[in-house]
Amino acid sequence: MASPSPVRPLRRYSVPLAVFAMVAVAVLVMPPLVLAEATTRTYALTAAILILALSSAFPYAVLVALGTLPLCYAGVASFAAPRPAADEPHPFSAVAALRHAVAGLAYVSGSAAVGAVGMGAQIGLSSDLSAMPAAFRPSFLHLGGVLVAGAFVSLQLWRYETPPTELAPRTVLGTLALGVPIALSPGVAFWVFNGAL
Repeated sequence: MASPSPVRPLRRYSVPLAVFAMVAVAVLVMPPLVLAEATTRTYALTAAILILALSSAFPYAVLVALGTLPLCYAGVASFAAPRPAADEPHPFSAVAALRHAVAGLAYVSGSAAVGAVGMGAQIGLSSDLSAMPAAFRPSFLHLGGVLVAGAFVSLQLWRYETPPTELAPRTVLGTLALGVPIALSPGVAFWVFNGAL
């Protein structure tokens, strides 16, 4: 009997760990780098940005978490840890639906947080970026969402114990479809915040 692989637990928790790490780096490391000081004021500004971003993104995160339940119900894809066997539909249950919704809420919120801190960093770096032509200036707001979504899609597909080329097309497309609202989260949060002003 073969011993269990040490990579298996890492595979199972790779997405939440990656999203948590991205949020932690954005919140703890980026502000002192941009403002050149790790003070209470720096982290107070970061906390204020996070509160605004999360409160603005929360309705969208709920909508995404509940609106994507049909993908989970149909056995196509889920925000939660997938069933390793990719050649058959995922089993659906109340627990699976709850796990999907909670994970979706967390990933969309994490994306909004990373994007919001990125936008704050861009404001802090605006003088450094002014020499660059406007067309080539990165939007850190959207870049944050794309980075979180990219991590979600790639690691979620890695969580299946099947090479990516052998995954069912519905699984790959469903996972990509779940990544899109994660990528859009910071932009939607910014739009909701601006609309509330």
